[in-house]
Amino acid sequence: MKNGIQDALTVVGIVSLIAFSGSSIAKDEDRKRIECEKRGAYDTSMDARFEARDDRKKFDVSFEAAPGGKFYYGQVLNVYVDYERVGSMTLRYEGYDLEGDLEFDSHVDSQYDDSVPFPKNFPSVGYGTHVTIGSYEDGYLSCTL
Repeated sequence: MKNGIQDALTVVGIVSLIAFSGSSIAKDEDRKRIECEKRGAYDTSMDARFEARDDRKKFDVSFEAAPGGKFYYGQVLNVYVDYERVGSMTLRYEGYDLEGDLEFDSHVDSQYDDSVPFPKNFPSVGYGTHVTIGSYEDGYLSCTL
């Protein structure tokens, strides 16, 4: 009985570790999704996601910081994919927190879509791609897809 409980707890622990790790991959027959997240100093966090389905690709990055730290309203943070700058985001208040995001889409839906088309020189994205947000002055936060 004791060994059965220990085995069950071991399995639950392993599944929990995998489920709450910093990056994940979802894939079915027609879709591939890779994402990662990171928490940092000064009550900051970031996440990045790449999704490909049929002939459509999407890539988005978001950043969040508590007010009163190193980050401020209107601050511009650069976004890097595998150490190549792909764009920037401007921090704004969303409720109590400062937030910024950058979204690329191979099929921008309408003028109300926040996404922008992928630049021609956008780096290839896949498992192991490194995503970084920040500035030289205030530091960087990064995760690996």
